[in-house]
Parts: sequence; C-alpha cells; structure tokens
Amino acid sequence: MVEAIVLFSKSSSLVPAWTRSDKAWLHSFLMGISMIAVSIGFAVIFYNKDMAGKPHFTTWHGLLGLITLCFCGAQSSGGALIKYYRYVGSYVKIRLADLKLYHATAGLCASLLITVTLLLSLFSTWAVSNIHWLLWYVCAGCVSASALVIMTHITGAYMPSPGQNSGSISGQPGQS
Repeated sequence: MVEAIVLFSKSSSLVPAWTRSDKAWLHSFLMGISMIAVSIGFAVIFYNKDMAGKPHFTTWHGLLGLITLCFCGAQSSGGALIKYYRYVGSYVKIRLADLKLYHATAGLCASLLITVTLLLSLFSTWAVSNIHWLLWYVCAGCVSASALVIMTHITGAYMPSPGQNSGSISGQPGQS
C-alpha cells in the first residue's frame, strides 16, 4: 500500500517516467491487490478465532482493525469513483478536483488508522512474548517510517504552497 500511495511522487516512485494515467492505473491495481490481501488476512484470523472458540474484537487491535478495514473499503470506493468519474460524473454533484482532495485526505486518515492498528499489534500478548526486543523496535520503526513517508507525500502534494491562497491546492498530486 505504501508504494501505491507514493507512486505519484517523483522523488520516491518506482516508475518516475510513467505518465500520470499509467501511474493511476498501477495505483488502483496495487491498492486492489492490497485490499484483497488484507481482506484474506482478516478472514483467516476471523475463521481461526471461530475454530478456536475465541471471542472476536476484544482488543483495541482487533476493533481498530475492523474499523480500518471498513474505512479502507470505503476509501477504495472513493478511488473507483474518481477513476470512473467520466462515466458517473453527471450523477455526482461534486467536482473531480474536490473528489481528489477528499480522496487524498481520507487516504491520509486511512494510513493513520493502518499505522495505529499495526503498532497496536506489537503490543499483543503473542508479539510481546515471541518477538525479541530489538526486532520489536525495528518493526515499530519500519511502521512509523512508512507512515511518515506517506504523510509527507500527501501533505506535500495537497497542502498550499507558501504564497498561495488557502483555498487552492498545490497542483495535481505528484507535482510537488
């Protein structure tokens, strides 16, 4: 998911020479694969708890994981609305530029939810008892670093540049 988000950044994209439309296609493909993987993981954990007769969503990690999965599903729907705006734009009463800004803002919120959910997983009984303390800090650092990269990219692409009025965005994503 991280690479799918920073795909539009010239400084950290794996495909900096691709056109914006090709990057948008790859973004939606990578996000779709990510959502499928996360959904399968969620289903496996849910099934495993059912088989063991354990209750569901009793921890902050589990509850926030469910909320995050639902939020990311809604966020993906918003991305699909943007991708197919030319077909549904006449039915939607929101401008495409505004939808893109809302999608980026919701993506920032989704990445925050993902980060907190992943960090909460490191406080589970299993993680605390089975992960060496040094590896625990490495995992926490990697999750935090990924979140900082995403936040820097999104805010850099959509926040107004100095000298611009606060009602406009700083161009299209990826032009920062």
